[in-house]
Amino acid sequence: MKKNVIMATLILGVLINGWAIAYFALPFYYAVLLIAGLSLVIMTVIHERFVFLYAIAVSLVYGGFLTTYSFVNLKSQEVQLLYMYDHLLLTSFLLLYWILMNSIKKTGYENVELQRQVQLLQKYTGVTKLLTLTEFNEQAQWLLTSTERNKEEVWLVKIDIHFSNKRTKANLQEDIERLALQTIRQKFDLITSSNGVIYVLLKNTHAEGAQQMIERFKDKTQNDLNFIDPPFSFMKTVVENAGQLASLVGRL
Repeated sequence: MKKNVIMATLILGVLINGWAIAYFALPFYYAVLLIAGLSLVIMTVIHERFVFLYAIAVSLVYGGFLTTYSFVNLKSQEVQLLYMYDHLLLTSFLLLYWILMNSIKKTGYENVELQRQVQLLQKYTGVTKLLTLTEFNEQAQWLLTSTERNKEEVWLVKIDIHFSNKRTKANLQEDIERLALQTIRQKFDLITSSNGVIYVLLKNTHAEGAQQMIERFKDKTQNDLNFIDPPFSFMKTVVENAGQLASLVGRL
């Protein structure tokens, strides 16, 4: 709520400042309007670290111009006072817009960070309830540690889904992930997916057990999806440590 009030106040301040420049029609107000308009574009485009420097530079250059102009042309104190108001309006406009841009970008950065934190805290993806990559990695670390201590084997099964049609692949991905989840031992094995590839980590098993899991998956997809030529390729290997798992999965 507080951020919304601040943002609304800054926007209102910029609008009122722009209106005041045109309404009071001080000396060189056409030039001020032109500078303000160009500055809106330039300050939006340039890198954020240079925005404040730009605003200060424009203010100083314009102030220097007004000072030089008034002394060279021997302007009266009343006119010089109008020049000061003119300069003040431009400077306040630029600074208010700089603050507004900072507030907008800060809010954007906070939203991005919040989304990242939510993704990190999220354990499951979509409706299929496969583990997220982050959660898969964290649970795999614990699983590998415990199996190493108990002298057990851990096997990784990689199911690569091949579809030439991307739309078909996207439509069937959810069903395939759901069937893959049904082929593993719940609360015992781990499963995740990334970019059309399903990764299954089988605890306390052996090569035959990994192959049995693959055969169950083939049977389920054949029965439920009726593939004439199943669009899958499989790879299974024993995993000895987290470094090996990371190299096999890639993105972890």
